[in-house]
Amino acid sequence: MRDLTIDDVRAALSQAVRDHGSQKAFAALAGINRSQLCEVMSGRREPSARILAALALARVERFVSLRREA
Repeated sequence: MRDLTIDDVRAALSQAVRDHGSQKAFAALAGINRSQLCEVMSGRREPSARILAALALARVERFVSLRREA
């Protein structure tokens, strides 16, 4: 398991769309409409839980210390 950036997620989404042959086909697989998919791919919207699930990804919240370790 590794951390991904939003750019990594969008790249994975673009590849998945290519693998499925069209935005329409991937949107049907993910259970969303094509306009929502287009908004995510263009960066106007964050990926939904359904899109992440179709990519076998999950959103995870992390907390990190900003203090320098001594």
